[in-house]
Amino acid sequence: MNRTGDRTIDISRLSQLTGVHVSTLRSWETRHGLLRPARSNSGHRLYAAEDVERLLVIKDLLARGSRLPELKDLSLAELKAMHAEAPATDPFSRDAILRLEQAIDERDVDRFTALLRITFATLPAVVSVDVFAHAIRHVGRRWEEGVIGIGDEHRLSARARDVVQSATLALAPAAHRPPIAFATLSGEQHELGLLAGAFLAAALGHGIVYFGAGMPAADLARSVGDVGAAALVLSIVHPEDREALRRDLEELDAHLSVHIPVWIGAHAALLAGLRLPERAVIMGGYPDLRRRLKLTFGA
Repeated sequence: MNRTGDRTIDISRLSQLTGVHVSTLRSWETRHGLLRPARSNSGHRLYAAEDVERLLVIKDLLARGSRLPELKDLSLAELKAMHAEAPATDPFSRDAILRLEQAIDERDVDRFTALLRITFATLPAVVSVDVFAHAIRHVGRRWEEGVIGIGDEHRLSARARDVVQSATLALAPAAHRPPIAFATLSGEQHELGLLAGAFLAAALGHGIVYFGAGMPAADLARSVGDVGAAALVLSIVHPEDREALRRDLEELDAHLSVHIPVWIGAHAALLAGLRLPERAVIMGGYPDLRRRLKLTFGA
């Protein structure tokens, strides 16, 4: 038997204290190594008060945009330091996020849809896209953890796509700034984050030219020129082939007008060691896109 020491909290109580589902706790332990419980004589998991504190910090970091792989090897002190540096969510977005997470966990697609519509209709654009991003990440985590099935994941994602597209289209009549093109390159099918970026640009008054996912590089370059877009925003989430991505970026750069900037929404680590076109700028999130639009085209 493992020494239990002060580990007297079972997994059900840990779930109650942290608000993290039991199945999620098991997944965070077995798949991600975030927890290392002791075992009782009968084999039940036992946790300490420090585990509660650790989980609460991790839960908040995830809500602020961190990812599980970057948290698993950090000590409690390191997690707290990271937490102190991470931007906090405001009370309005925090409430919206929690309500959406509950709807996802309960697989209530209609309530999820209604809450997203309210989010885009009532919160500032930069807050709306942040809440949206948190919700989509939560859908992905819950699917990975087995809390929701693949059918649930597809239904929730489809509804999310419909809501953000409708919100973007509703802003089209108010466009008074240069059009911005949005796309992903061949092999990249993840576009929900891209759609949210398009909504943010539309909320700032830009016309939107949405090409969607999986565009061949040369065709995309020509199309961006044909529609007169003033900038191209790419999303890179899960590059399947880094060498193919490198070639696509080079081809895009070769065929795209030199006057059109390329802004890439991606985690910098995904593109580490990859030579990017000189005109390309990596954006780590929606605030970066908002700043880039304001700097380039004015307030």
